[in-house]
Amino acid sequence: MSQLHDYVLGAKEVQQTILILNLSIAQIELSISEGDHSVNALIDSFRFMSQHIEEIQSATKQIGSISTDNSDLQQQHSLLLSQTDELALKMQQAIIAFQFYDKLSQRLGHVSHGLSGLAEIVSHEMRVKDATEWETFKKSVRRGTTMREEEELFELIFDQHIPSVQAIEIMKERMSQRMHEEQKQHEEIELF
Repeated sequence: MSQLHDYVLGAKEVQQTILILNLSIAQIELSISEGDHSVNALIDSFRFMSQHIEEIQSATKQIGSISTDNSDLQQQHSLLLSQTDELALKMQQAIIAFQFYDKLSQRLGHVSHGLSGLAEIVSHEMRVKDATEWETFKKSVRRGTTMREEEELFELIFDQHIPSVQAIEIMKERMSQRMHEEQKQHEEIELF
């Protein structure tokens, strides 16, 4: 037990820890920046395609209103209408995926903020030993949890003292259940 209490990082180890934290922060920030650029280009492309799909759907519906006895034309009209409806659905699914990226980007930003705060505390000998500093930092991290899953993860790890590996599994299960419930609600809405 006394060995546990005697464990103290030396100045060199603290410096190395800070360098690793700063490297991690920089990697996260660069990843967010690169991802934002790519996703913004994809969003513009999907908006463009979505507008054209709507125009094709509208034109297809107008063609269908022209009365004709030509069964080939009616068959092609039905096929075109079916294909544009499927494309519109896939576009909607892509937009939902982009919303996931937005959440991911926000989470990584929160992680970056937390790591920056940690690096700041660890870099000052007086602050690292001050329990008030740690409590203030913990409150700051908690205030930064803007999403439900982040708040729940914080509670599992900090409030309930559940090991991170177990907390991650709990959150994966919760998120999977929520996704299933959302899909089920979406399917029920489509039936009406």
